[in-house]
Amino acid sequence: MSGKKSLVVFFSRADENYNVGIVKVGNTELLARRIAEVTGADEFKIVPVKAYPENYMECVDLATAEKESGARPEYVGDVDIADYDTVFLGYPIWWGDLPMIVYSFLEKHDFSGKTVRPFCTHEGSGSAGTFEGLADLLAGATIGEGLEMSGTKARGEMGLKRAEDWARS
Repeated sequence: MSGKKSLVVFFSRADENYNVGIVKVGNTELLARRIAEVTGADEFKIVPVKAYPENYMECVDLATAEKESGARPEYVGDVDIADYDTVFLGYPIWWGDLPMIVYSFLEKHDFSGKTVRPFCTHEGSGSAGTFEGLADLLAGATIGEGLEMSGTKARGEMGLKRAEDWARS
C-alpha cells in the first residue's frame, strides 16, 4: 500500500461481552489496533454520544430496539475520509447486522472511489452477509475481501496474527 493513505474506522464495545466476560477493550478494537499498527493506517473509533449499557443483556435490549426502529445513534467527532484510498471498516455483528451506529457513520460519508476492507467479530454468525451488504450500501466503493473472526479468537495471539496477515494481503 505504499504511497496510499489508509484509515481504520471501527466501532467496538468493551464492558460485558458474550463469551469473553467483562473486558476493558472490545474484541473489534483489538483487531483494529493491530491492523492500524501493521499497516501504518490512521484510526477513527466510532464512539457513541450516549454509551451503551455495561450489562450485556441491557445492551442486547437497546441494540435490538435500535435495529427494529432503524435508529441512527449519534457518535462523537468525525473524520474526513476524502484523503484516504483504503478504509478498513471494523464492527461486531449485532443480531445479524452492523450495529446501527455504524450505519450512522457510513451514511454520513461518500465512499466513492475508495477501497473498503471490512472486518468483523462475532460469536457464531460469521459476517452475517454484511460484507455483501456493504457493496449495496457504499455505491462507488470497491469492497475488498473481508475478515470475520469470533470475539474469543480476536483476543488471542493467533487471531491477531491472522488479522495482520489479512491486512497486509
